[in-house]
Amino acid sequence: MWTDECHSGLAFSGTPTLPHSLLLQSLPRPELDRLDPYLQKVSLTPRRFLQHAGVPIEHLYFVEEGLVSILAKTDERNAVEVGLIGREGAIGSAAILGTRISTLSHFVQIGGSALRIGIDDLDRAMSECPHLRALLHGYLHAALMQSSQSAACNLRHLFLQRLARWLLMAQDRSGLDELPITQDLLARSLGVHRPTVSGAFKLLERRGIFAERGLIRILDRGSLERIACRCHHGMKLRRESWERSKTRRNLLIALSVLGALVEVELLAA
Repeated sequence: MWTDECHSGLAFSGTPTLPHSLLLQSLPRPELDRLDPYLQKVSLTPRRFLQHAGVPIEHLYFVEEGLVSILAKTDERNAVEVGLIGREGAIGSAAILGTRISTLSHFVQIGGSALRIGIDDLDRAMSECPHLRALLHGYLHAALMQSSQSAACNLRHLFLQRLARWLLMAQDRSGLDELPITQDLLARSLGVHRPTVSGAFKLLERRGIFAERGLIRILDRGSLERIACRCHHGMKLRRESWERSKTRRNLLIALSVLGALVEVELLAA
């Protein structure tokens, strides 16, 4: 389990250029240009809290690089992980629904960067950018479905399966083959004691899946997928379905813009 520590997880690092956030990449270019003045690029410092439970949400963070754990408290000092956010997601998304104080904490597992926007600016941007509003609402729904599936998995499946699923999720969300995460961090993330993680590591290493030397190196993703429970495959299919729906929506936007341009040309002729 986690022990809550009061350290900030960000440092300023200049202004944003082209976004690496998969969410922002899904926006039509006009809305992205309109959103750009509100965005500020920050660094995410590993092993620091980015957002504490019970503290007002001041910013929404679009993750570009890195990995952030969502933590739920189990008592006054400890918490367990209930989700992971990488470049596919955003931190502070509860504010989209009008919630200004989060009941969850966000801990930076792997350092990286994010683009942040103030909550008041986000409210204005969502009123001006309908596709941004729809995109964030869709992301919230997808995140809720994944959280529900993870909860079911934690109750029903063996630890080795859960560990394999977590490693696959971490790789999917960070885009890294080498994860700078210790066994101690993994144990706290998965709500078990470190010897449990160490024993599982030995089983995985004997099967040639990864080696741990201050980091976790995924050598054979296919074998890891065969060990993981079906939850990971199901969540991956739902995420891919959501990605396809975003692609179709962007195509319709592009076609409608093209149609409007053709209509203007015909009227001017």
